[in-house]
Amino acid sequence: MSGKEIVTRPVDTIYLYDGSLPGFFSCVHACVYEQEMPSAIWAAHSAEPTLYPVREIVTDPDKAERVARSVKQKISKEAFTLLTHVFLSAMANKELALLRFLLLGYKEGRQVLSMLGHPIVAPLLKAEMHLLHEQHLLLGFIRFSDFNGKLAANITPKNFVLPFLAEHFVSRFPSEDFLIFDKTHKAALLYSNGRQEIIALDELTLPAVSEEEAGYRALWKRFYDTIAIKERENPRCRMSHMPKRYWENMIEMQDLL
Repeated sequence: MSGKEIVTRPVDTIYLYDGSLPGFFSCVHACVYEQEMPSAIWAAHSAEPTLYPVREIVTDPDKAERVARSVKQKISKEAFTLLTHVFLSAMANKELALLRFLLLGYKEGRQVLSMLGHPIVAPLLKAEMHLLHEQHLLLGFIRFSDFNGKLAANITPKNFVLPFLAEHFVSRFPSEDFLIFDKTHKAALLYSNGRQEIIALDELTLPAVSEEEAGYRALWKRFYDTIAIKERENPRCRMSHMPKRYWENMIEMQDLL
């Protein structure tokens, strides 16, 4: 398909899929081989009521693998990486944006990633940058607490960053059992006995902190306050480096909320 434009006809139909990457690839397969451009692609779990016709796209692993392979071979492996990153991002209507990107990529080939100002490509690069920036911030902003020898932390990110956090914290705490709960996306990263897994989780209720844990929290707050230089306090600078939306999960900042 590289070097050849794929002609699609716009249709009013909305594609519904299961929210997974293979499910999205199945939507791409339907679009390309049936030569139709849907008006929207929605994950079924977050779909809104609509008067438009709806078509449920069943996830087909074989078709999904064919699409994934075609992206790597006919566009580039870098394009596939961009696609997977944006799929995890908080970009609005990302599925349709990614579909348009793939159709352009099949036409232009590898050079599509050099089209930095293109109205189809530029928003995806911006979404990827936002995702990677947020996961970088959370590497420093996550605060674990000890619950009977198990570590747990809450996060409320805009992007789905658990897969990126897993690589870092598994290598950092290889002998610990820990959990990171993403309240935004209702999912949790579990690591125990050398095995990691990301699961769907609607809510997480943690037990009351022990006296020892409360003592460690108090020490951390005291350390944070002690190293501060009062004469050089700059709230605006702190907000730029430590956005307020992360404070609810940072022990040392909760008194300021």
